[in-house]
Amino acid sequence: MVGSSQKISNSAPDPEQLEKLLTSQEGQALLRLLQADGGAGLQKAASALRRGDAEAAKAALSPLLAGTQGEALTKALEEKL
Repeated sequence: MVGSSQKISNSAPDPEQLEKLLTSQEGQALLRLLQADGGAGLQKAASALRRGDAEAAKAALSPLLAGTQGEALTKALEEKL
């Protein structure tokens, strides 16, 4: 489960800033981690977000982000924000 200390922002990130994050080493590692299940969790999260259900999106990503690698990557990216 995603650590409770992690910040979840409700505001949309700046597209330029988002591109920088996603192309960073940590961002690329996080994307690989999120695709570990063939992208199913990411697809569920995207679908939930389109419905406006942020909690379901978090639940879909939670198993993928659980563990030390996921937590370290999200923390590293948060520090870049």
